Amino acid sequence: MVDLDLFSESDEVEELLQQLEDVSKLSPQEALSYLIELSEATLSLYIVMRDSLPRSYGRIKFSRFVEKKRRQVENMHNIARELYPELKTKEVKFSREFRVETVGDYIKALQNAINLESISLRAFKYLSESSSEGLLFSDLMEEIEENISELKGELEKAESFERRARFSEFVKELVGGKDGRD
Repeated sequence: MVDLDLFSESDEVEELLQQLEDVSKLSPQEALSYLIELSEATLSLYIVMRDSLPRSYGRIKFSRFVEKKRRQVENMHNIARELYPELKTKEVKFSREFRVETVGDYIKALQNAINLESISLRAFKYLSESSSEGLLFSDLMEEIEENISELKGELEKAESFERRARFSEFVKELVGGKDGRD
């Protein structure tokens, strides 16, 4: 089960990567269940990012991600119902205590969103290759690739801002304050 409390430890992201390796041992039905679980976890992360960031920025930037991911999850559920009517998916456990309060939190959340989307993409590729209905997943894979690209752009912006802010603080410390006096 994907537990988004994991975002405090990168070891647990590695555990997800290990689970991805195990996906190749799953049936297409079980792999789809895993993908639905991953996508619901990613959706939950996007909701937290949308709700944690300053209202205008978070709403504008991440409302699109939330809606896009909701449609993806809904499409996956529809595909699952059509292909595997007996498929049961696990509920994603998610802690609402996670908040984006600093640039570092935002960077970590973006990195984890990229990791989750990348894991999903790799699992989709496996599923499309191992399933006779692989073409059903091509649109979802394209959307996930778009998400990854947008998230990487946002991550570059946030990391650049963090570097500039840290450098500015460093310069202030070197010169003894804002006006250069001690």
